Formats: sequence, C-alpha cells, structure tokens
Amino acid sequence: MSRPYLRERDRSGYFSEDTIAAIATALGGPITIVRISGPGAFEALAGLLGRSADRFEPRRLHRARLLSTDGSPLDDALAVRFIAPDSFTGEDIVELHLHGSSFLANEVLESLFRAGVRQALPGEFSFRAVRNGKLTLPQAQAAADLIASSNQSAVQLALEKMSGTQNRLLAGISSDLRRLAALAEVGIDFSDQDVEEVSLPALKGRLSPLLQSLLHLHASYDRGIRIQDGVSVAFIGLPNAGKSSFFNSLLGEDRALVSEVAGTTRDVLRERLTLKGKSLTVTLRLEDTAGLRVASDRIEEMGIDRARRSAREADLVLFLLDATQEMGPASEQWHHLGTPCHKALGILTKCDLIPEDRMPAVLAAKERFGISHWIPTSARTGAGIPETIQAITEFCSRWIRRDRDEVVLTRLDHAQAVGAALGHLERARSTPEVAFFAADLKQALHALAPLIGETPSDDILGQIFSDFCIGK
Repeated sequence: MSRPYLRERDRSGYFSEDTIAAIATALGGPITIVRISGPGAFEALAGLLGRSADRFEPRRLHRARLLSTDGSPLDDALAVRFIAPDSFTGEDIVELHLHGSSFLANEVLESLFRAGVRQALPGEFSFRAVRNGKLTLPQAQAAADLIASSNQSAVQLALEKMSGTQNRLLAGISSDLRRLAALAEVGIDFSDQDVEEVSLPALKGRLSPLLQSLLHLHASYDRGIRIQDGVSVAFIGLPNAGKSSFFNSLLGEDRALVSEVAGTTRDVLRERLTLKGKSLTVTLRLEDTAGLRVASDRIEEMGIDRARRSAREADLVLFLLDATQEMGPASEQWHHLGTPCHKALGILTKCDLIPEDRMPAVLAAKERFGISHWIPTSARTGAGIPETIQAITEFCSRWIRRDRDEVVLTRLDHAQAVGAALGHLERARSTPEVAFFAADLKQALHALAPLIGETPSDDILGQIFSDFCIGK
C-alpha cells in the first residue's frame, strides 16, 4: 500500500489527512477492536486481506483472514466498513474485531504502520468527529466523561450530555442573549429617541433571568465534580485507632499497612472507591492519614500536618475512635483539629473487644466530641461496615442527587467559560451606556460558544483532545 499524502501538521497538532489506527478497547478481554480511519482505511484493510475489500457490505461484520506484510497469517478475525460520511469520524473507517491477544493486536498494528498508516494520537478519532461535524465538542467531552464514570449518577449525567441536554439549555440562553444584543443594537440607533422597549433599563430588566440561569449553572460545578470525580473523605484519628484497618475494610483489600506500632502511616494514602447504598451509588476519594499525636520526629510531624490539612479540605471527615481506649486524648486532638462537626461522622472501632455491658458507657462518653452520628464497628468481624456505607452515601447525597433534567457542569473548562460569560453580563448590568451593554453581551456569547457546539480554533481543540485516551 502506498503511503498516504501527509499534509503539513495543522494548528491542533494533528495531521488531519493521515490514515490513523489505534486499539479502541481495553487489552486483556476476549475481543480486541482495532479502529482505522482516514482516506486510506479501505486500502489498509485490503493490504491485510491480500485482496480488495470492496465486496464487504458496509455496516456488516465479515469474516476476515488477516495477513502480515510478508503473507504469513495474523488472525481469523471479523471486519466491518463504514463509508464516509456515515461514520463516527465522518471519514472512511474500518474496525477489526480480533481475538483478545495484546501480542496479536500489536502485530496487526505493526503491519498497518509498515504499510503507511499512522498511530492515532490521544483523542484523534474524537477530534476528527468534531472537525467533520459528527459530534459537538460538548458531546465528545461527554463521551470521555462516560468512559471515566465510576458510579450511576456520573453515567446518567454523561448520557444526558451526550443526548444534548446541556447543549439545549445553553443554546436557549445564547439565543436569548442574541435577541437581547440585537435589541441593544436597535437601542443604539434610537438612542436619541424615547423608545421604552429598547431603553437601557428595559434591556437590563430582560438580562436578569439569563444571569440567574447562568449563576445556577455555574454553582452546579461543585456538585458535578463530586459526581464525576468523587467526594473527598479523610480518615482521621489517633495512632492505632484502627484507621488503616477500617480503610482496608471499605476497600475490600489490604492497601494500607496495618501495625500496632504507632506512627506506621506517615503520609496520606489515597484511593478511589465507589460505594453502593440503598438508593444511590457514590464515588469517594479516600485519604488515610497519619495518626494525630505529638510527633516523635520531623517526618511524622509532616505526616500529621498533612492529616490536619486533609481534614480541613475534605468534604467528609470520618473520625475514628478506639472504643477500648480512654477518650480524653482523642477529644483533645479532635477539638484542636477544629473540624466542623457537621461534616464529620464518628466511627467507633474495635467494638468486638468491648464487653456488651460496657458499651452504654462508651457510647455516652462520645458526647464530648460534638459529633452527632456515631457507628460502632469492627474491622475484624465486619460489624458496622454496611451501616457505615449507608451513612456515607446518605451524607454524600447532597452532592449526588439532582432535580429531573437539571444540567450540572462536570468540567473545569465549562465552568470557566460560564464564569467568564457571567463576568461580561455583570459588567453589562452595571454599564451606563447601551453601546457598552451590547458589546458586553457579545463578549458573553463568545465565551459560551464552545459549550453550545461552536467549534473553537484548531490549537484549542488539540489541547482539549490531548487529554483523551488513545483509540478515542
């Protein structure tokens, strides 16, 4: 196969006219899919078959005995063709369904590369789909969110965005802004006449509901990032309070080192975990921290300082208290920490070691901490772990639950774009001149353009898609 003509690299960083290929599925499964896209996709398939693929009916799987460039067999696979523009990228596409061997997939790719096909860059398939009008930029980003989603709420939110829910809301706001900007232009032309409808006070009155909609949308980012990336949870307690054992119980595996030696955990251990409660699932960003005490050395002191910072910054603090120990030192450390009690859950650990007749006294002593909700647990027996999971998911529901069809931002660049638009509209609301009012509205529209499907410049597109995985 002849090497496709390569145009000069465009501002996005991609060669848009190359034929590209990449593995489109995770390795290790029963089937591996290799995707080829570009003007030479069908020629590349013919090269692997050793004959023309024109008789392969589009959008139907066909048996394909693949050969390497030296004619030796590669795989007895399946192939499907998609003819431009009716494909994901808007280009000719071939998908090869191989037996799930990573060695085999790499051999197929090597054969393609020797024939002139290029390895796709991160996000290059999605980049081409946006460039060719097959997807809007928000829809492509929603697809990346869907791949990264780790709980049902994140999946539902990504699917809604892919269907255009967010785009319709912002398109409506943008349409109203355009009409208002047009009225402002009329107001400029008739500024020497007393026309109430296009007077500056009347125009500003029309602006208020649009401002409120964008303010509500901008405020949703704090919840959206917790739905998508997880709610931050800090494990706090004295040394040997059972933090690492409890941490491992929630994870279902030994990730934190457990020892009777005080100060074993010297740094913050981080892990992501999705918990399923009775009515919802929630993703947590867990942080197991060093025990709170007077440090014996500089290294431990640094770990304890990080634990305190973790508690300050966390959405939820799990304060673990050893039920077998005297509670005075723990109470002193808790109040010194200064963590608001409303964002804390109390976890009584090692309750399997407490005689039943002593539990009422232990439960009464915890009142000195000011934490309203305590759960008796045992990492050894598993007692209290289901109750803790339910309490955590209920606590996190304030960030996870959404109103029906409510649009929530999950990406920083989207939040920044809405924030920039709000800045222009706030300036418009305070301007004394209708000409400045119209100019500020146009600036707000420009800020929102990427969110409503208007394609930004190639260099910005390249920056966005460079964060995508290869094969997407």
